[in-house]
Amino acid sequence: MIIKIKSHKRMSSFHKLMNYMMNDKDRLFDKNAQSFAITHNLKGNGIEEWDRQFCQNESYRLNHRKDSIMATHEIISFSKADAKNISIEKMEDLSREYIRQRNPNGMYIAVPHFDKEHYHIHLCVSGIEYRTGKGMRLGKKELRILKQKLQQYQIEKYPELSKSVVKHGVRPKEPALSDGEYQYKMRTGRATNREQLAAMLDSCYKSATSKDDFFSRLNERGLATYIRGGKTYGVVHENKKYRFKGLGFTDKSIEDLDRAIKRSEELNKLREKGERSINKHR
Repeated sequence: MIIKIKSHKRMSSFHKLMNYMMNDKDRLFDKNAQSFAITHNLKGNGIEEWDRQFCQNESYRLNHRKDSIMATHEIISFSKADAKNISIEKMEDLSREYIRQRNPNGMYIAVPHFDKEHYHIHLCVSGIEYRTGKGMRLGKKELRILKQKLQQYQIEKYPELSKSVVKHGVRPKEPALSDGEYQYKMRTGRATNREQLAAMLDSCYKSATSKDDFFSRLNERGLATYIRGGKTYGVVHENKKYRFKGLGFTDKSIEDLDRAIKRSEELNKLREKGERSINKHR
């Protein structure tokens, strides 16, 4: 399975996200309207009631910042190849296990969506624990452990979902996709525009001999670079700006192009110096 988490920093995100989760046309499992809606540390049975409780819980927040995370949109996705083996009962059980392992002290709503056999679970999660004010944020290491533990639970209890097993923590750096891009990819099986753009950059990067050569190759492909804060920050494609970081290329990976050249030049100088010393003593 794949787990994706996107943060939201506005109080209005609760209502907007829950409305999408509960009213989207892809929520029903089949013609018999099979589905579920798990609520954890929430009372009532309607969006308005849940939204009010999510917002009220914010009064317990211990640390207030301008960029505080109010809610997270979390998605658990399964491979289309496992569609015939997935049932509503399995998805509900995995949702409850996810909540248990994620942090049972949080506030959650979980519902399944189904679109052309793309089975996935949406969760609206509070940014802080229920009535403690402690943050619900997961660090990279904690998220990796959560993914591994939940997948192990899936493997042991539902071995038939073998096509949904992935190697968490060992995958290469990928471009960061928005919710819309992620859903498009899972629904159609096609690479998004961002992923296609990242592939173009990867091709230029692998053949580049320096940072400047990398930028030059991008320009040759019709990808103009742009500057922010005094440094080359990303590329422009179809009148839209894309950050290098969002395409999977960190500052370090780009700077490494020049470091490799510099190191190669240093080694060549040492080699030449050694050869001159040998010739001198012959």
